[in-house]
Amino acid sequence: MIFASDLDQTLIYSERFLTDPTLQVRLIEQLDGKPISYMTERALLLLQEIHKHMLFIPVTTRTIEQYRRITVFQNELRPAYAVTSNGGNIIRNGAVDESWNKKIRERIEDECMSITDILARFEDIKDSSWILNEKSAEDLFHYFIIDRQNMPTSEWDGFVQWMEQGNWTVSIQGRKLYFVPRAVNKRDAVLYVKDIEERTEIFASGDSLLDLPLVSCTKNSLIPSHGEIYHLAQISAQDTLFQFTAKNGIRASEEILDWVIEQIKITR
Repeated sequence: MIFASDLDQTLIYSERFLTDPTLQVRLIEQLDGKPISYMTERALLLLQEIHKHMLFIPVTTRTIEQYRRITVFQNELRPAYAVTSNGGNIIRNGAVDESWNKKIRERIEDECMSITDILARFEDIKDSSWILNEKSAEDLFHYFIIDRQNMPTSEWDGFVQWMEQGNWTVSIQGRKLYFVPRAVNKRDAVLYVKDIEERTEIFASGDSLLDLPLVSCTKNSLIPSHGEIYHLAQISAQDTLFQFTAKNGIRASEEILDWVIEQIKITR
């Protein structure tokens, strides 16, 4: 069995989610001495238990460098695999799987509109009133720091539709806006590891639109009651196939891990 989970706002959380003073948390990431991310102590214990009995794969849109800042995955709990860069890279026993990365770059070239064309058209609606910063993530996708309140709604909707026709996914997570080619996705990377390891079943969790391919590839998924997938389900008139946590915020991480532990007990 595999437990493949998104990290930010699924298993790990920033300081703004620490609203309960009784919660026991551990700092698991710093940048330039500044605290970045936390997990609850109970979530850490549950994840360690899962790691003993299943193949746990952290799956993140973070770059390799950003992933390696998370101390818990470099020290006491060292996953054999990690999917980073939204599926563009796979770390296997500490080393980057270069053949996988090469395959993904070839797929981007063959299947998706070029980033040059994307950014050229984006210039028509982009300005400093709402785009505060922009970066390329390992030449696999682009992301921006934005002011959501100043986004130009009418032009934006048409631009997103045009991008989707060119095989790109657009996702807004907090203050970050992602432009990601569909060839770069978490599902395909996890299925690649599944084949290597000859595992039969995947349990998955994630909160954003970039997690949709992953959580949709298995009937065994649990989604936090916050984030893009949850909000999409709330406004959709159609029944959703997804199961959501009863709790939201950082408490959702414990509920997800409790659920995975229960699956281990059922199948043992």
